[in-house]
Parts: sequence; C-alpha cells; structure tokens
Amino acid sequence: MRKVSLYRRVRGLTLIELMVALMVITITLSLGAPSMQGLLQGNRLRSESIRFLRAINLARSEAVMRNRPVSICPSAMAVSGKAQCSGAYVDGWIVFANINKDKVVDTGTDEVLQVFEGLPSGYRLTNRNGTRAAFTIINFLPSGFSHSNRTLLFCPSNDADAESLSIVINNVGRARLMKGRGKCHVM
Repeated sequence: MRKVSLYRRVRGLTLIELMVALMVITITLSLGAPSMQGLLQGNRLRSESIRFLRAINLARSEAVMRNRPVSICPSAMAVSGKAQCSGAYVDGWIVFANINKDKVVDTGTDEVLQVFEGLPSGYRLTNRNGTRAAFTIINFLPSGFSHSNRTLLFCPSNDADAESLSIVINNVGRARLMKGRGKCHVM
C-alpha cells in the first residue's frame, strides 16, 4: 500500500523567473514615473490657480455686498504680518476693502478681508506673455465691475514646455480659468 502525503510539494520561483519579474516591474515604473510626475505637477498648478480665482471671486462679491471698492494686491502679509501692497503675487496676496482704490492699505479706513500665502517654490504668476511677474493691483467697484481686461498666467516649476493655466478677467469683472491661453517662458 502506498502512503499518501498530506503535504504537497510547493515549487517556488527560480532565480531567473524572479529577475524577469523584477525587470518587468522596473520597466513599467520607469515608463510610468514621468507621466505621474507631470500629472502631479498639473494638479498642483490647477489648485494654485483655483486658489487665486477664489480670491478674485471673494473680492468681487465683497465689493457688491459692502457697496464699496475691494482690491487684491500682492503682499507677503502671510509671512511678514504687515498689511502693505508690495512685490509680486508669487509672494502672496491680500483682499481688502479699499475705499480710495489706491495701492495703500490705509489703517482706519481699509479692512483686510483675507490673506493668502504665496505660490510654492518654482511656480510663477506672470502677465499673459509670460515675460514678467504679475504685480498690478486688481480693483472691483461696488457694481462688481473691474473696468479692465486682464490675463494672469500660472506657470509650473522647472518645465517651460508644460501647459499653462490662465485666469482671464473681463471688464465686467467676471473671472474664468482657461487652459493653454499663454506660453510659459523660462525667466
């Protein structure tokens, strides 16, 4: 009579099979990593541009609600704690009630409504041509109008050929996000 074993003989991977499997995984990861990096960079750029669009919409709605001018200006107030308009939007920006529509946050009459931190390192916010940093104050009147057409270009870090995102503000004050409306240049 033959004995039947309860244990089956388990066969493992040979060294060659293991090396082939590792090589397939390595090739797959090396092909997928650059596209994943581009996807992450594009998502970060989109979230930063939406953050600025949120500030624009806040300023416009506050101007209508308060029935007085509200402005957005570049400011490093998130870091310095000083409410003053200076520098470029890449360093941060503030939304404030601006009675006389100037570039100064007047103590006593003007009120800072919200403070925004700057863009992550390497990201840029420029004019539509991508040739200089954006720094011009954006004013909204009590009617919600801005009375100036403006395009702000968001550029990702370290990749001059990546597709840009733009915020376009029309005369009426309506802002919208658009893809590929300008070209990011290395500055």
